[in-house]
Amino acid sequence: METTVRKQKKNLETKKPSIYSLQLHEMQDWLKEQGEPKFRAGQIFDWLYKKRVKNYEDMSNLSKGLRDKLSNSFDITTLNTLVKQTSSDGTIKFLFQLYDGYSIETVLMRHEYGNS
Repeated sequence: METTVRKQKKNLETKKPSIYSLQLHEMQDWLKEQGEPKFRAGQIFDWLYKKRVKNYEDMSNLSKGLRDKLSNSFDITTLNTLVKQTSSDGTIKFLFQLYDGYSIETVLMRHEYGNS
C-alpha cells in the first residue's frame, strides 16, 4: 500500500466561512447587503460550480471591487488532502481536511461496472 501524507493547511487562521457553504438565496442576501444586484449570485455560482475556478480573480465578469469583497469575506478553498493511501487493487483511501478544520475520510473503490 502506498501512502501519501501532506502538511495540514492553516485555514482556521482566516476564520472566514467557505463560499461553498452558501446557498443561492444566502448569496443573494449577502450581495444585497453589499449593494450588489442579486443576479450576481448566479454568476458567482456559475464560476464556482460549472467553471470550477479556484480563485476570485478568474471571475472576469465581476468587478474588481466585488471580487475583493468576496475574497475578504469568504474562503474559496475546497478540500485539503491530508492522507492518500492506494492499495494494490486500485482502492484509494483519502483523509481530507475541511475549511473549518474538521476531517473526513472517504474511499474510492474501482469495479468493472464503475467506481464506488
